[in-house]
Amino acid sequence: MLLPNHYAYGMLFAFSGLDGPNSHAEDFAAVTMPDEVTLRFDAPEPVTLQISVPGETPDFLLPDAMRFPSLSLVFADAACVLGETEREVRIFGGKGRPKEKNGARFLRSGGFFYALKREGTRFVFCREKSEKAAFEACERKLSLDLAALTDARLGYFRDLPRCPRPAYERLWYKCLAVQKVNVYSPGEGFPCRYTTPDRLPHRHVWLWDSMFHALSYARYDPETAKDAVNAVLACQKKDGFLPHMMKSPTDVSSVTQPTVVAWVIEEIYNHTGDRAFLEKTAPVAAAFLRWFMKNRDKNGNGLPEWHTDFLNVRCRCDESGMDNSPRFDVPEPLDAIDAACFLAHDAKCLSRVFTVLGDEKEAAFFRGVFEALGEKINETLWDEALGAYCDRGFSGKLTGVLTVSSFLPLFAGVAPPERAERLAKLIEDPAFFGTPLPLPSVAKNHPDYGKDMWRGGVWINYNYMIAEGLRESGFAALAEELKEKTLREVERVFEATGNIFEFYDPECKTEPWRLPRKGPQPEVPDYRVKYHAITDYHWTAAFLLLWLSEG
Repeated sequence: MLLPNHYAYGMLFAFSGLDGPNSHAEDFAAVTMPDEVTLRFDAPEPVTLQISVPGETPDFLLPDAMRFPSLSLVFADAACVLGETEREVRIFGGKGRPKEKNGARFLRSGGFFYALKREGTRFVFCREKSEKAAFEACERKLSLDLAALTDARLGYFRDLPRCPRPAYERLWYKCLAVQKVNVYSPGEGFPCRYTTPDRLPHRHVWLWDSMFHALSYARYDPETAKDAVNAVLACQKKDGFLPHMMKSPTDVSSVTQPTVVAWVIEEIYNHTGDRAFLEKTAPVAAAFLRWFMKNRDKNGNGLPEWHTDFLNVRCRCDESGMDNSPRFDVPEPLDAIDAACFLAHDAKCLSRVFTVLGDEKEAAFFRGVFEALGEKINETLWDEALGAYCDRGFSGKLTGVLTVSSFLPLFAGVAPPERAERLAKLIEDPAFFGTPLPLPSVAKNHPDYGKDMWRGGVWINYNYMIAEGLRESGFAALAEELKEKTLREVERVFEATGNIFEFYDPECKTEPWRLPRKGPQPEVPDYRVKYHAITDYHWTAAFLLLWLSEG
């Protein structure tokens, strides 16, 4: 196995819920800092574990185990790191003065005690609720078998499918590692394991993120795929509403996210044949679509819109997933092309699901929803002069703002052939979306085109969905070109930085963590100072694995 072996800032280091109990409410998770090896554990006053191994190339570097020529380090459980080295090991940070006692060093932060104890070349770093418990944990765990624990962490990857494309083998295992680390065990009210976009800084559950994660798990770990979906569906309200963010099933946000649940449950069924899973989840997906149709069509014209906060300049529409897109700079509600296309696509998927389940009444209903939306999209949201789809304000005027959402009629399967051909030309046109790394989230000719998140940054989820739409519309060569350009650039950035990111530079010039994210970045990237393009980002890993699995 060619495992990741590039140490750099921004990588997650944490214990996976696939290996045992962990908790997002009391997470013992770290991010690698620039100096080898420096692990900053997140806390109100962060605590840092540092072992200086400058200039050494790791044998491997995973989110729960790493080995350098002079250092081995592994998570023993959710609150303990075990290591071995002849080099100096130290901890610093926390709140108040550090304490030395019984051969251990203690720090406090956020109601926890952090303890480092060393005997010879072996050391252990634990976190507990009391000083006594921290010391006892150190004493007890110093004798654990470091080699066996490390082999167990590596064993997870040995048991997974091999990369079909050897040139991307390290990236393959990096993506598998990111998918592994961003899993929590049952708890906090969730009845099953659940996934997060990134252990740090977000750490909670998001609706469409979890669905995207499940798409990838379905190929190699279907039980975790089902858990990712079931955790979200456990948060559904009686009226069918699904929240966009969930700290627990009872502590949720008041807005939703794109309707992709039916797509995902159908995909899981296609890979598993699990009819019981389909019987359980299809009514939940149906209730969500009915809620969306009822509550997101304020002007009653059959086309949905997003809830928009016009006063929030940096995040007017997080419900769409496109927080700061220039689409939402207009001062009025929009019949939204993406809301309509996601709804149409999910209705089409759900119609097939109910056909499998033998419920022809529900199948016919959602088939009708799909067909009606297709007609509305083509009647109302097509801009003939631009040769593309876009949003329409409630005043009746098309906005003319071209973004990646303009191509979703391909994904939904509602674009007629002649319109699909015009969309394909826009994708290739360097004046619009044909950037060195396609597809920028807003067209290059837009006055606000840049690199800030949804104001130009490239997002792998949209590239994947649009490539799927291109294939379905008869543009297989263009879909393959989009896939290959994306893989090459993500691989280049991964080799340079050791990370996979939330979004990327369409011009292939700037490392993603230095791209603007709702405003400019400080000179030294640090998410505790200001969020940058998130590192070890889960849905990027998920879609890369889906593409690489194709061979």
